[in-house]
Amino acid sequence: MTYQKVLVSLVAIFALAISLIASVSASSISVEVSGVQATNLAVFAGQTLPVRVVFSSDISASDVRVKAWISGEQALAVSTDRFNVVAGKTYSRLVSIQVPSNIDPTEDLTLNVLVENRENGTIVERTVSLSAQRDSYVVEILDANMNSEVKAGSSLPIDIVLKNRGMQLAEDTFVRAKIAALGIEQKAFFGDLSPLDQTNPDREDAVQKRIVLNIPFNAPVGIYLVELQVYNADSVATTTQKVSVVSGASENTVFISTANSKTFAVGDKAVYSLTLVNSEDKVRVYQLSAETPVSLTASLDESVIVVPAGSSKTVNFGVTASKEGDYSFAVNVYSDNELIRSNSFLANVDNKSAKAGTSNATLVLTIVLAIIFVVLLVVLIVLLTRKPETKAEEFGESYY
Repeated sequence: MTYQKVLVSLVAIFALAISLIASVSASSISVEVSGVQATNLAVFAGQTLPVRVVFSSDISASDVRVKAWISGEQALAVSTDRFNVVAGKTYSRLVSIQVPSNIDPTEDLTLNVLVENRENGTIVERTVSLSAQRDSYVVEILDANMNSEVKAGSSLPIDIVLKNRGMQLAEDTFVRAKIAALGIEQKAFFGDLSPLDQTNPDREDAVQKRIVLNIPFNAPVGIYLVELQVYNADSVATTTQKVSVVSGASENTVFISTANSKTFAVGDKAVYSLTLVNSEDKVRVYQLSAETPVSLTASLDESVIVVPAGSSKTVNFGVTASKEGDYSFAVNVYSDNELIRSNSFLANVDNKSAKAGTSNATLVLTIVLAIIFVVLLVVLIVLLTRKPETKAEEFGESYY
């Protein structure tokens, strides 16, 4: 019985020894940050650090990995893939860790590195002190809030928040917003941003303002890239977002022409018409202008028209030509000084219509004169055929 107890005790002690050896069996570890083995290494906010971990193990183990993170940012820890370790070998693993960007102008950080395996947990670990600081001039677009959809012909407001992530004052800071595909751009002045909020002078490290982009009425439906750029004399930063442009004034306005082509004579006036139907739910104001060749003149009855929601309006315009020929011309329709439609028309001008018109006029005149002559002739005949009255009738009857 005593022999069995001693044997059990020896087995327990042996198992404990094996466990201890397995848990601390990595005999050495070294950490290089950006190729430097040093403590209190200077790093910069937002910088990506290459961390080289070199270690050796006294035993073989499976499912081993290297893990690294900066204190307070363990949720952002990075790890290598799991691998097997063979006793007596030296291993080198490289990970990349990013220094937080939201730090004070200067701040002490700690880099944590450990080697662990799935069965026994941490095998060995090491900490490295880092002295973090901001770059001198960094302005960041902290937030840009805008609608993901906008109608053609309407406005796209963008609320922008800037923050100074540098160590120095960010002076005379601007933001430019543009949609290059539509050729539109707006710029706004955001002023000076201090590294930290301060009261004397009164300055803040962040500011919020709004920029408004006016989407053209003729903007095609589609998805566009909105580019936001913050800049000053010392730094520049850019971010992008996407916006979907849906149908606007050009798609919601129907253009109807009763006749796009007419034939008329030189000197005559042909009247064309164009009807605008506003199918939107708000009033639209349109500006019209005629675009004609040199020998053609077009005069619009109205150059500015107001069309209520769900209504229509017809505009007439007369066209004359100084010489014969086939002409094409256009009536351009604008809304808020943006071209939304160019309506094409044709004019066939010749002299045949004029000759026909002259012949018709001569014929009509001849007929009128003939009618007048016949009427006069009838009157004359009536007058000539009347019988003269008797003297008795002329002087009356006498009685004696």
